[in-house]
Amino acid sequence: MKKRMTIAVVLLVLVFGGIFGWTAMRSYFMGQYFATFEPPPPTVSTAQAERQLWQPRIEAVGQLSAVRGVDVSNEVAGTVNKIAFASGDVVEKGALLVQLDDSIEQAELPGLMAQLDLARMDVERTRELIGRNLTSAEELDQAQSQLQQMESAVATLKANIAKKSIRAPFAGTLGIRQVDLGEYLPAGTPIVTLQALDRLHVDFSLPEEFINDVAAGQQVNVGVAAYPGQTFTGELKAVSVKIDPSSHNFAVQAVIDNRDGRLRPGMFADVAVQAGAEEAVVAVPKTAISYSLHGDAVFVVEKAEAPEGEQTALVAEQRFVRLGASNGEMVAVLQGIEPGDEVVTAGAQKLRDGMAVNINNEVALVTETAASAPRRK
Repeated sequence: MKKRMTIAVVLLVLVFGGIFGWTAMRSYFMGQYFATFEPPPPTVSTAQAERQLWQPRIEAVGQLSAVRGVDVSNEVAGTVNKIAFASGDVVEKGALLVQLDDSIEQAELPGLMAQLDLARMDVERTRELIGRNLTSAEELDQAQSQLQQMESAVATLKANIAKKSIRAPFAGTLGIRQVDLGEYLPAGTPIVTLQALDRLHVDFSLPEEFINDVAAGQQVNVGVAAYPGQTFTGELKAVSVKIDPSSHNFAVQAVIDNRDGRLRPGMFADVAVQAGAEEAVVAVPKTAISYSLHGDAVFVVEKAEAPEGEQTALVAEQRFVRLGASNGEMVAVLQGIEPGDEVVTAGAQKLRDGMAVNINNEVALVTETAASAPRRK
């Protein structure tokens, strides 16, 4: 019995000793491995900083409005007797849009016209009597006063009749009809919008720092969401003489040609004002910039010194930069890098200053060229 127990104890010691020995040996070798392990350099994409010619511009968000646009409404109350247009019609100046019921005024007009004719005849008779010294000048004054009152009454009635014929104040395109036949319209009821679409205003605001950079006559490029990638060209027409004290912005207005009718009043617009002569800048892709509270930086890939006979390594050097205008997917760097420097455009989040890197530029970075104007900050 004792012999069996001795054998069992020996076996247990051997088993557990083997387990603990294997564990200790594995930990030792793993420690040795990690102590000498060097991770492979991270792979990044790069692009060269380029010297480009940029046309300075000032960007803003604006809104389109018609040079001539109005919501047509009735000046006097009345019932709609006739609708002479359809929604979306193109009309000429003076075209009849809506006729309000003017039957009462038309019925009153002949009576007033008769009274007017009588007042004229009374003036003529009074003048003849004065010529024969059969009446006084006072009688003539009264007759002339009565004539003027009747002329005024007739003119007022004709004006009221004319106001019940609602006409287009200028040539343009009508919107959607908002009234129906037989509807009673109080004064000032919107009937339809009328917009002249051949030219449009572009209204926008700029910070006060640009007050000396814009003036009438400068070219304006406009883009809208309805036509992505397309630019509409216009001309800056007016700059406000007053700066808003609350926002410290000033209003600017430009005009663009819209004879093809593609643009509509009320659209939001991305506006770029051409300002100044072309400037030479050092440009890099925006993806190369690391933005932080401590400053903007880029990683520049440089060749590290290597011992004789060993392959030259590439290392990433972090440089803080001062940025200028942006141009699509490119940004100007005013200080910190030079033309020809190779900057990291993808994978910078994995880097530390002085870290070795590998470069893989098989996937080209798509950027805009300097054909479009840069944004001034």
